[in-house]
Amino acid sequence: MMKKNFYKDLFEKLNLNEEVFIVTVVEGKYDGKNIAGQKLFKSKETVVKENENIKNFWNEILSKVDFNKGTYILKLDNDVKLFIEYIIGQPNLVICGAGHVALPLCQMANLLEFNTTVIDNRKEFANKERFPMADNIICKDFSEAFNEVKFNKNTYFVIVTRGHKDDKICVETVLKNDFYYVGMIGSKGKVKFVTNSLLENGFKKEEIDKVHTPIGLSIGAKTPAEVAISILAEIVQAKNEKIISTISDDISNAILNRNEPMVLATIVEKHGSGPREAGTKMLVYKTGEFVGTIGGGSVENSAHKKALKLFEEKQSTLEKYDLSNSASAKLGMVCGGNVKVFFEYIE
Repeated sequence: MMKKNFYKDLFEKLNLNEEVFIVTVVEGKYDGKNIAGQKLFKSKETVVKENENIKNFWNEILSKVDFNKGTYILKLDNDVKLFIEYIIGQPNLVICGAGHVALPLCQMANLLEFNTTVIDNRKEFANKERFPMADNIICKDFSEAFNEVKFNKNTYFVIVTRGHKDDKICVETVLKNDFYYVGMIGSKGKVKFVTNSLLENGFKKEEIDKVHTPIGLSIGAKTPAEVAISILAEIVQAKNEKIISTISDDISNAILNRNEPMVLATIVEKHGSGPREAGTKMLVYKTGEFVGTIGGGSVENSAHKKALKLFEEKQSTLEKYDLSNSASAKLGMVCGGNVKVFFEYIE
């Protein structure tokens, strides 16, 4: 149950939309024992070890981990190999203003699997009939509404209010708190007004420069839907600057709720061309059923077979797959390279 309890603590953190680093030993020994599969996660406030019996090992190596690097492999001098995953929960998009751009913005963000919050002080705009796809609607003055918003490094703010005053309130509030992205729509005059107001209120130029304005990628957008596309394209671009791992709800729910052994297969390294990035996961049950994908094709088929063998061996292991020798490569579907997959036995 040790792993199950570890994952329970992990998913509770992710459900709070916190950013978490998971450190997994994918190869290595400690005190003569194989410790492949041992895990630890680090959030902003806490460090949780799967197994306190090897806490001395973690104390020795934690200082060598760079927690600003995203998802990567770290090889240590003592033949220990670690997989560090930067994991976040579902991203949050807070749309300040419920006008003509906000509607397609919320619709498209929903397709991109953002949790969406819409804020506006006009009842005829901020309501469930107009925004049935929104996860949260706050119909209050902006200064008051932000008391109900969670600020963290997984939150993206789009400011599309109807006036200079509300824009100023929103920008000031966001800049004083944690956020990943903030952008403001508006004319040159509006941008100048808000910028000057921020400078007068003591904000530094480098703080103000964090605000994306003009908002969105330059695609010549004209209609509200096109503007929404340009905004979300810029947000996705910002979001994907780091390699970020995710754990799907299907996989997390299965780990927590299915009372049976399972094997979690995770791509930990990719060199050359490959269908999926590091951190991609597939969960396999003893029956042969599986959830998620590590890219399909012959590699996934081989990984599935390996996972089934591990139900007998009851251990975790690292495997390398050469994509250039796979059937899909010979058919011209990929351009070569290789992936390393870590198989974690969970019971």
